[in-house]
Amino acid sequence: MKKILFMLVLAIGLCGGQTIAQKRHDGHRGHSACEERSRHHRSPYFITDNKVFFEGRMVEGASASSFSILRDGYAKDSWNVYYCGVKIEGASSDSFNVMGYGYAKNTWNVYYNGVKIDEASPNSFRLLSDWYAKDSWNVYYDGKKIAGASPDNFKVLRDGYAKDAWNVYFDAVKIEGASPDSFKVLRDGYASDSWNTYYFGRKID
Repeated sequence: MKKILFMLVLAIGLCGGQTIAQKRHDGHRGHSACEERSRHHRSPYFITDNKVFFEGRMVEGASASSFSILRDGYAKDSWNVYYCGVKIEGASSDSFNVMGYGYAKNTWNVYYNGVKIDEASPNSFRLLSDWYAKDSWNVYYDGKKIAGASPDNFKVLRDGYAKDAWNVYFDAVKIEGASPDSFKVLRDGYASDSWNTYYFGRKID
């Protein structure tokens, strides 16, 4: 009987962890609607009769002959860059490069979901994983700076966890009191350091 009860508790715990993980994924700002469709289904862009359409509406001013569908909702022609069918003002088509997780850059700017990231350095900007990225001066998550995070030693772990030399983060939020030196990710949202155990970034008893 005790064994059955134990198995039930374990199963409920695992299901709860999977539910939270799925909610993190489904509700993540990095997954715009058009990005999801272009990633898992046919592209929402359509070219016909010298016209370009995005989800049934014409992309104004787009050149059908030079139009190129990229990924994550991005596309470009010889003169402009588009995100979800909308022109990105000032984006250079020649040097535009999609990096992943909604991030892209050209010679002069870095973009997240089609929006310019102010003060980000395109020369040093690079994608990490799980919506984290960095340049020489800052670390970013969902296209926004993580206050106080050190790009020199910032490391993405997994399941939303990351750390630098001084702090541990979960989905870019600092975990107060967590020790980066001893911190390790376990599984299903659990992690631990020398003093505490954490569940999806929250300290548990």
